[in-house]
Amino acid sequence: MNITIEQLRLFKPLENIPTPELEWLKERLSTKTFPSGSSFFRKGEPVNHTFFILEGEFEFFLDDGKNKKAFGLLLPGDITGLLPFSRLKEATASCTTIKDGIVAYLSRADLQDMIRECYKLTEVLVHEMNNRIRNSTQQEVQNEKLIALGKLSAGLAHELNNPAAAMVRSASLLQQYIKSTPEKFKAIMNIQLNDQNVDEINGLMYKKIEHKSTLSLMEKSSIEDELFDWFDDHGESDADELVPFLADYNFSPEDLDLIKSKLRKEDINPVLNWIIQNITIEKTVSEIKEASERIESLVSSVKSYSYMDRNKDTQAFDLQDGIRNTLAILQHKIKKQGVKIETNLLETPIIVNGLPGELNQVWTNLLDNAFDAVPESKGVVRIQTSKTENFIKVVIEDNGHGIPDEIKTHIFEPFYTTKEIGKGTGLGLDIVQKIIKNHRGWITVRSVPGKTQFEIHLPST
Repeated sequence: MNITIEQLRLFKPLENIPTPELEWLKERLSTKTFPSGSSFFRKGEPVNHTFFILEGEFEFFLDDGKNKKAFGLLLPGDITGLLPFSRLKEATASCTTIKDGIVAYLSRADLQDMIRECYKLTEVLVHEMNNRIRNSTQQEVQNEKLIALGKLSAGLAHELNNPAAAMVRSASLLQQYIKSTPEKFKAIMNIQLNDQNVDEINGLMYKKIEHKSTLSLMEKSSIEDELFDWFDDHGESDADELVPFLADYNFSPEDLDLIKSKLRKEDINPVLNWIIQNITIEKTVSEIKEASERIESLVSSVKSYSYMDRNKDTQAFDLQDGIRNTLAILQHKIKKQGVKIETNLLETPIIVNGLPGELNQVWTNLLDNAFDAVPESKGVVRIQTSKTENFIKVVIEDNGHGIPDEIKTHIFEPFYTTKEIGKGTGLGLDIVQKIIKNHRGWITVRSVPGKTQFEIHLPST
């Protein structure tokens, strides 16, 4: 297929290239047809050509043998492959044809001649390479943020769901008890008690409310047996209904003897029902309050973590608050993986000047990596802070598998990752290093199997 100058000018970067330079390019281009379903190139293959997409559609994807992840398209008018001054040697992804296509290509051997003879053409292709690098970096940074946001969102949803579900259960139970109040109120109204007896029974009830003991199954079963015996011995009814609740609140036969001594026989069951109802309502309201406080605490942690209600300028803040908030945000993952957290933070605040949201991203990335590295249910992550006259040091240590020496020299490189597709982009530690450098600090790593330490040094204020 012969390519015309008009076809080349359809490529936006080439539309203003001088005609002699396009003639030079046209004479050196070859073309190839790719039927739908065929491979354009594969990851790891040498890249020795500049490609000009004339027709068709091509899809980029990564494939680790388990997962296939598509992440981009090539369409007519796109230029890809080897570009002037590029250090690209082999394909970093695979590309397949999804719609019959025609591609023109320029050999690597012609690039040096193009650099010497075609200044404008070289200039626009170098500009195209810069755009490609910038767009790729922006996309990967966005992917890294989305992955991090997805993890945080999943953890927060789980953490918020527990207290929210507890509130729904407690509210439903409270509603049931309030509905049953009118019937039981009639029985209470017929009770004859003097003030002293009322005070003593009230005192016992509030003593049970204030004393929140947690019974084991065996302890509760033993109390239930004793209470059932009491009901049998005294000929009282409704034991099946009352005893489980009385056992929950740790009532003893002696407590029932006290109540019985203050009442007529026909008043015993109405009073026991009234006591149980009041204790249950008090307990239910307390559970709703605790769940609400947990939600409020999580929302507060999120606001503090993201600094969503503050400006984005450099400010003075307590670095250790950021670490605590990050641990609160990651609580779901900590519990899910059974990680033991050991903190050795200074008792006094560590005030630094910087961007708190960015430093929180540092703690998130380092802690998240540590959680992924440690053995499940046996993982230990330690966080320690210290301060000298000139520097602040934060050490994050884990007892994971360690970082091999051949990998250690690459972990801060952009896009370098050992994680599966979809679990990381390789920008986590690159971002960490850039944020720390922006705060005039540095980060080092020491690692052997069973002990990996990341040390962050920041200037003191």
